[in-house]
Amino acid sequence: MNETLLTALTPALIIDALQQAGCRAAEVRHQQDVVIESALQGLGFTVAFGNRLPDESGERYVDCAFRCVLRIQGDFPEEKVALWNRDRRFARLARHGDALVLSLDVLPAGGVSAAWLRAQVELWDLLLREYLRFLQAPAAEAA
Repeated sequence: MNETLLTALTPALIIDALQQAGCRAAEVRHQQDVVIESALQGLGFTVAFGNRLPDESGERYVDCAFRCVLRIQGDFPEEKVALWNRDRRFARLARHGDALVLSLDVLPAGGVSAAWLRAQVELWDLLLREYLRFLQAPAAEAA
């Protein structure tokens, strides 16, 4: 099996992986930055690209981050944010003002397969499901 390894990420690769998972995905430009907008589990999310490779081959990046931003009303205990981060390995949760941000970094360091990239989308899907259950759980259950 001589599958070509992916050593960088492009918007087209991420869009393809999302579409293979059954998601709609759209590339949006914010000034010089490219962002992909999509949704899973009824939650909208974005994929933001990080470090651009310094080459002439176009928009190739070393990393990207899947992010789901939810506005919250009322109080959300910092202990619950800490609980998520303590109990889960792959995605971190942070509070920024009146928003909760769930974030998963994707890094193709050393070269990865297209199947690995699709698995990252599947992992994100599972994390969003778990995130919804986590948010719906009463504070006493989450502690």
